[in-house]
Amino acid sequence: MSEALGEAAEVMDRLWNFGGWEVTQTHDSLRPYLLEETYELLDAIQAGDAETIREELGDLLLQVLFHSRIAEAAGEFTVAEVAAALVAKLTHRSPHLLDDGIDAAADIESKIAAQEAAWEERKTAEKSRRSCLDGIAMAQPALALAEKVRSRSGKAGLPDELIPAALRVVELGGPESAEERLRKATLAFAAAIRAAEDAAEVARAERLPLTAADWRTFWPVA
Repeated sequence: MSEALGEAAEVMDRLWNFGGWEVTQTHDSLRPYLLEETYELLDAIQAGDAETIREELGDLLLQVLFHSRIAEAAGEFTVAEVAAALVAKLTHRSPHLLDDGIDAAADIESKIAAQEAAWEERKTAEKSRRSCLDGIAMAQPALALAEKVRSRSGKAGLPDELIPAALRVVELGGPESAEERLRKATLAFAAAIRAAEDAAEVARAERLPLTAADWRTFWPVA
């Protein structure tokens, strides 16, 4: 396996060193290709087509190699450093890889619960995040974004009644697309969440998790 991955990186280097189309690309110019390849992989998964899934995963691997090569040329990082960072992250967030903290004899439900708890705890410690929404990719499609924001805020104790109607039911039709309406509503909701967190910090002189009562107290008035 490592030989094939090394060969893939070598082919990317050869393409780059040729000095043609590849060297004119940037992280930004490759965004459409990355998005397209991701959706093609999702289509293959939906169809349950193993051969096409394999092909589309290869196309995504090309994107990883390409972005890494662009970064290497800029003196930022290499594909080896990308892989090393992934190994370090997985090892740190998965204590069971080091036989630490999770009982190997436990049932699968207990193992999953312990894995999820360890992952979130260590992720939070790594990122030093100020908001429950930090780390969410805000450029993702509106429906996925709305679900992620609702999930994160729910885990942070946000009472259900504070979720706006626009994030409960998606309405089609009208002068504005449903995608754009939902995106605007989600971004407004996210802004309210951050405003409540900030107001609570000002009132208490420190950044602490909010209880349901805190959310209600510090929730911005429309």
